[in-house]
Amino acid sequence: MTMPADIAVMDKFDSNNKSTTHDLSEIQSFYNGTTVFLTGATGFVGNLILEKLIRTCSGVKNIYVLIREKKGKTTEERFKELFNDPVFELMKKEQPNYLEKVTAVIGDCCLPNLGIQEQYIDIIKDEVNIVIHSAATVRFDEHLRKAVNINIVALQDMLKISQGMRDLKAFVHISTAYSNCAGRKVVDEVFYKPPISGDNLFQLMNSLDDDYITRITPSMLKDWPNTYAMTKAIAEGEITTHGKGLPIGVVRPSMIVATDSEPVPGWINNIYGPTGVCAATGIGLMRCMLADSDLMADIVPGDFVSNAVVASAWDIHNQWKEHKNSNCEVEADGLNKEQFVPPIYNVVSSRSNPLTWGEFSVFNKKYGCHIPSVKAIWPFMLRLTKNHYEFTILCFLLHTLPAYIIDSLAKLTGRKPQLIDGYKKIHKFIEVIAYFALQSWTFHDNNTKSLIKKLSKLDQSLFKFDMNKLDWNEYFKKHVVGIRLYIVKDPMETVPVALKRNKKLFMIHYTLMSFLVALLMTVVYGLFLLFL
Repeated sequence: MTMPADIAVMDKFDSNNKSTTHDLSEIQSFYNGTTVFLTGATGFVGNLILEKLIRTCSGVKNIYVLIREKKGKTTEERFKELFNDPVFELMKKEQPNYLEKVTAVIGDCCLPNLGIQEQYIDIIKDEVNIVIHSAATVRFDEHLRKAVNINIVALQDMLKISQGMRDLKAFVHISTAYSNCAGRKVVDEVFYKPPISGDNLFQLMNSLDDDYITRITPSMLKDWPNTYAMTKAIAEGEITTHGKGLPIGVVRPSMIVATDSEPVPGWINNIYGPTGVCAATGIGLMRCMLADSDLMADIVPGDFVSNAVVASAWDIHNQWKEHKNSNCEVEADGLNKEQFVPPIYNVVSSRSNPLTWGEFSVFNKKYGCHIPSVKAIWPFMLRLTKNHYEFTILCFLLHTLPAYIIDSLAKLTGRKPQLIDGYKKIHKFIEVIAYFALQSWTFHDNNTKSLIKKLSKLDQSLFKFDMNKLDWNEYFKKHVVGIRLYIVKDPMETVPVALKRNKKLFMIHYTLMSFLVALLMTVVYGLFLLFL
């Protein structure tokens, strides 16, 4: 590893080792000999992009990754730990000299200019050809000030730095399909007018204290479900202002879940969104959910998103070249030049390969029962309802009441009660995801489909993100196994023991439910006699 202090004297790419162009695909040739600046490399999608670039686009000259110090660990320690994850194992085998391709840049998206020192910004401007801006806070309940700094201001600063790059070929900004879901049911691959400019919102944040911002956030969100979606919408508006004159584009994935096939089937390292539903259900904590079983669960595998991002940079560059060439012809004719319109790619599943929340639940239950976790405290079951009254009753019977019983037993035996507090967090999580599970949107993805058609057969094989070719049944086998392995940390060797344990849990469940139903009938009968 080479740290930032050595950036100026680095030239880690040996031209003698450069891949020959005759055996490369078009996308691989595009990345051959280039320098990439990647933000968000320590996140889920960032991990996948970094791994894909090193393993598949091996001719890349250098990849600068922005890393900040965290929880008492230095940047160097975090950089070393970055490659300890199973997602990088295949890459290490195929590209054993991978560290020669990567340079850590100390920075922080919460700070001006992403916390990068001025001398290193100059080096980045001189060397970088492709920017992939993956950094974001994806916490839905993030404080608005922090969400603004990371999701909006950091993008502004990245765009300003990119304006000074000598040979920028492409800039890819990763947004979300839900950035423009407020107040509309159809989302096209176009820029929408944001509710406020990033500069004005930043000034507002700087004029208020944190407590006051917290109090006014609900009124500021209006139709947006959370600070994440709203700040992402505003960030897209910054591209049309601070990104003018840049070869830039936007990738908007819907809900991102575990990988389908590469580099590890079913790999996941977070419990956001649908992943959290499956994980909580798999260990028996979550048994009911606010969702309309007939509506679309628009999810996409993580590797499909990273592949789309890598491919989009190639397409953005090609569109940029075409734009420049056409403008040269326009100038020759004495006409006014046209502004480059950044392409937007909605990477979604609902248009090409629809999946309902009901099917999502069935697939998870099917494979969750085949390979239950030995760590489960209750059998795998999930009841979906779109009725809030029914959900409240189910929560009491399936979550709250058992939690009080088990926590009371824990207190009697001298153990620490945990379930009641745990269910408060789960119920908050259910409320957050209910926004996406009780309504649906039509996401047009013509640009994404067009990009797929532009790819050669080789590139379609190397960079798979065609949702038409995904088999949901096969996918969920990997999805459930991945959550078991990488989230629950339960190896497959425990499956036989877990299956036996699961039978006992089902017996306990039905016994308890019978007791509760009998108790409820007794109470109702008693009340009936009382008022007779």
